[in-house]
Amino acid sequence: MTDTAGFPFPVKGEVAVFRGDRYPARGAEGLWPYVELLPEPGHPAPEGLTPREAADGTMGYPVAPERLEAWYTVTWTFRWRGELFDCTDAAPATLTGYYLGADEHFAKEHLKRRGIKFRSVFPRDEATELEEHREDLLQPLHALVRRLAEVDHFRPKTYAVHHGRTYPAAAEADASGLISLTTGDDRPEDLIADPQDPSGEHFLATPEQLDTWYRTHWTFRWKGGPFDAVGTVDGRIKGVYTGDSWGFVANSLQLTQETGPDGVHTQYTIKAGLKGVTDLEQHRTDLLPKQ
Repeated sequence: MTDTAGFPFPVKGEVAVFRGDRYPARGAEGLWPYVELLPEPGHPAPEGLTPREAADGTMGYPVAPERLEAWYTVTWTFRWRGELFDCTDAAPATLTGYYLGADEHFAKEHLKRRGIKFRSVFPRDEATELEEHREDLLQPLHALVRRLAEVDHFRPKTYAVHHGRTYPAAAEADASGLISLTTGDDRPEDLIADPQDPSGEHFLATPEQLDTWYRTHWTFRWKGGPFDAVGTVDGRIKGVYTGDSWGFVANSLQLTQETGPDGVHTQYTIKAGLKGVTDLEQHRTDLLPKQ
């Protein structure tokens, strides 16, 4: 989109469309998968949304992604003397950009070096082929939400099959050798109601009464290291490192040291975006004693 002066706005960043209006936007930290609208000073706040102050003091308006018409990143490019530039700033009379071409002689002759890049400020009327580029964020977010729901957020789970029906089940038998099944409104006639469950949604089965009893869990690799998945956090998969390389642990600054479930041993975890995960695989372990 462009403003009334005809130069790109915003030059870079995220834009969300809510009820036909465009707003600068960002992912709502701590409220995944919500998106936060950031109306500019002097612009009206989006109707029907409750404001929230972020940790940096800025005010945003969280909105569920299904209520948005669009959410995307914006970048602009232009050409000057036929060469391509990434637009980094815009004013009514000028455009600022980093050189995207490969002509070193051209760059040294006309541009200023900034680190390993070349940039300059150009008269607006000398720029040509000013073009907006968008990368959709909304549809990938919808797809990720569906994927996480389909695999139950990658948490380890235990199931039992009784007379062809599958129920969530306890991962271990009790002291009497009975296995607890979460049946909900279903009431299997040949199973014993769990006396410890006042809700009446849990029944006890012997191993012989079950068709199968099994545990599922997920594993993946992140930067080549092996992990057991334990769930998801804000759209990222959380895993516990299962390798034996201290070098990997020491050099992976994104790993978090945590106390393990036993309250004694230390484990190292990562919260990784699914794009950075490889070899994501589900495993099944049969729990019924072999005959």
